[in-house]
Amino acid sequence: MKLRPTPLIFALTALALSACGGDKAPTDSQTKTNATPADKTLTVVTPWEITNADPSTSGFIYQRLGIGETLTDVDENGAIIPALAQKWETTDDGKTWVFTLRSDVKFHDGTIMTAKEVVNSLNMALKKPTALENAKISTIKALDDKTVEFALSEPISTLPAFLAHATAIILAPNSFDDKGQAITIIGTGAYKADKVEPPQKLEQSAYANYWGTKAHINHINYLANSRSETRTLLAEGNDDHLVYTLDSASLKRLQNNPDLQVATATLARTITLKMNIANPLFSDKIVRQALSDAIDRDAIAQSVLRIGDAGAYELLPPMFGGWQVGNHKIGTPDYNAIKATLLANGFTEQDGKLHKDGKPFTISLLTFSDRPELPLIATALQDQWRKIGVDLQINITNASEIPKAHQDGSLQMALYARNYGMSPDPLLALSEDLNPKGSDWGVMNYKNDELTQALTDIATTTDDAQKTKLKQQIAKILVDERPLIPVAYYQQSASTHKSLQGLTLDPFERKYNLNLLKW
Repeated sequence: MKLRPTPLIFALTALALSACGGDKAPTDSQTKTNATPADKTLTVVTPWEITNADPSTSGFIYQRLGIGETLTDVDENGAIIPALAQKWETTDDGKTWVFTLRSDVKFHDGTIMTAKEVVNSLNMALKKPTALENAKISTIKALDDKTVEFALSEPISTLPAFLAHATAIILAPNSFDDKGQAITIIGTGAYKADKVEPPQKLEQSAYANYWGTKAHINHINYLANSRSETRTLLAEGNDDHLVYTLDSASLKRLQNNPDLQVATATLARTITLKMNIANPLFSDKIVRQALSDAIDRDAIAQSVLRIGDAGAYELLPPMFGGWQVGNHKIGTPDYNAIKATLLANGFTEQDGKLHKDGKPFTISLLTFSDRPELPLIATALQDQWRKIGVDLQINITNASEIPKAHQDGSLQMALYARNYGMSPDPLLALSEDLNPKGSDWGVMNYKNDELTQALTDIATTTDDAQKTKLKQQIAKILVDERPLIPVAYYQQSASTHKSLQGLTLDPFERKYNLNLLKW
């Protein structure tokens, strides 16, 4: 098993590293300043690196930081609400949609947002691998300065949800070069990007001409740091840092610090296992089901995540109503019965280990430490699957290695956390993840014609009863076939000094609501 340095080594060395490059924990003289609330800079720290200026790769960061916005938005209950578009309507056949824009929006360079700029930005997005690829858009055109028309090749009832995705951020024309590549971020949000330094840093300031709720904090710096231990030290040692995505041990420590506040929330994100189903070990759904049944999800939720009711017996979190079959067997797995099932289906046992066709049942699993709970969950799976005779070998690497291994065909299994809340309708993510051609963060070499047809039908129907029926059909196939194995539902966490007011967590992980914060 390939492992990175231990958390103890990280904790000891983090104090000697700089906060920008290697993350040195600043001294009190560096952090306890006499800055007034008006000129005090907030530093937001997360694990997520900035790739470049293009929304197709880093749009989620620009959206969360309040720099880029979309035509539609999502409230905390998952309902579509107006954003840069104030209203929309569709024809009876669902193939034509008309969006009316707000009249008081300016880009950060002072350009007034009209339908022309919106059409230009979305057409640029259509040329990239984005969520809009699946929206069946034939043409986008400006009917007048404030009206945009979408013509679709086939009816789509969820177009407003597609347009809420981070890759559909609306950018000013000056964001793009003459080849249509985004070279700078000129958005419409409460904050404008002053300086972007991929992969780690970004500086932003409040935008005085913002159309919505204006920001209270004038300057915010963004810092990407993949080490959970270092992020914890930054939260403890700085009264002007807001730190996201903390491991369970650090979370408990921060909760006991009287100077800090800690927020947690269940997210629309599922910790999931994907497999190469062309591999003989996983081609039989009985094997996939056995591996799923051998996961003690409640034990993982309580001992690793340290939260209750987080065991994921279905792919989509419960906040997405109607997508669950229910009635799952919950509790400690019957390991002897699971092993017996495998032995009855072509496996043999030697020295307590299962074999197939003379080869040991050994799985190579990729995961990454940007989300600090993933290696811990992988270790728990290693122990649980050992009880049914399966040898799990863990390779802790970079998150980018999972899509890379998917593309080159070398992937056996991967453990990751998949966000189903990038849009309010999980159908967008499911359509991508369950595509018969495969998906970097979805199925690999798996095809089910019934599933594919159900996903197509639910995207085009406007009948609520039919949608409910199709949701259940899709959920049942996923539970029965297990092309992806859910493990646990994810919780977001954030910590900052108690002097910072207005901290909230978005269950759909779309925004940090930085414009609502104040000292």
